[in-house]
Amino acid sequence: MSQFIGSAEGLANLLIEARRTGGKLTSAAVAGLVPADAEAADAAQLAVAARLGQIGGYKVLQVGDAPGSWGAILADRIYDAPAAVAYSVSPIKVEAEIAFMFEQDLPGRADGAAYSADEVAKAVGGAFAAFEILESRLVAEPRPSPLLARADFMGNWGLVRGPVMADWRARVRADVAVRLEVGSRVAVDQRGGHPSGDPAHPLTWLANALAKAGRPLRAGEVVTTGAFGGGHAIAPGETAVATIDGFGPIRFSLSA
Repeated sequence: MSQFIGSAEGLANLLIEARRTGGKLTSAAVAGLVPADAEAADAAQLAVAARLGQIGGYKVLQVGDAPGSWGAILADRIYDAPAAVAYSVSPIKVEAEIAFMFEQDLPGRADGAAYSADEVAKAVGGAFAAFEILESRLVAEPRPSPLLARADFMGNWGLVRGPVMADWRARVRADVAVRLEVGSRVAVDQRGGHPSGDPAHPLTWLANALAKAGRPLRAGEVVTTGAFGGGHAIAPGETAVATIDGFGPIRFSLSA
């Protein structure tokens, strides 16, 4: 156990330094520290979060009913749209997503039984259009281990949220139309294409996984569940506009 904790702290040190300097970690830099499993990856990202600030939410990726993966979102990196942020440490990308706000805790059952999809949905207070802001602390090539990426908050830098819609069930659909403009470019213009199909689908896996890990979802936390059309670079001085049917347009500007 002590070796496991030491590896998590060692990797956390490198990830925090990369955040500070904008450097990208190579396989040589993390030799011997690549997490062996999901538990080790989560221990590393939680060690990072413990030193950087409170967790305000999570990103989650789940395809079908296979086990998913999650990354922490720091509370002080959650912005209300329209948002303008100055940042030049390293390049960032934007993704157009549908995210969710929880209004009830999901601490897990005393008997250890899993929450049903309906029970998790009842804990959701609303949904909103969002930008996930991405910044990897890892080199792009060779492609890093998925577990190393998980330790790096799955590449999350922050989240921009639009107004929360309480009547979210009628708005969150697998065939929703999405348009993302970055600067003068149309980066995404499509209908559907969410990695989980239904954007709400990963919530159940995440709620149960976090409860099992002893870090349950809490009222006020937000969860974003995956991008429509992937991530797209945004340069200083540019503005991104995302329009998702059922939600008002949202804007994010990267200040020069």
